[in-house]
Amino acid sequence: MLSWHDKGCEVCRNQWEIGKHPPQIATNIARHAHLHRCNICGTFWEQNERFAEPISVSQARKLYPEALA
Repeated sequence: MLSWHDKGCEVCRNQWEIGKHPPQIATNIARHAHLHRCNICGTFWEQNERFAEPISVSQARKLYPEALA
């Protein structure tokens, strides 16, 4: 498991820390989750009801196909 400082970049981590998120690009209603992508490093983040975690491109394609068509 990655430590917080190994997830995304300093810019997107800071956005999560201050409550300003990277841009949201999709929603998965069944998962109660949103997909965000950092404009700086390109990391995909999945935000659920409690926290956000980076996900791989393949996971993003599978869970949010409309966003990565």
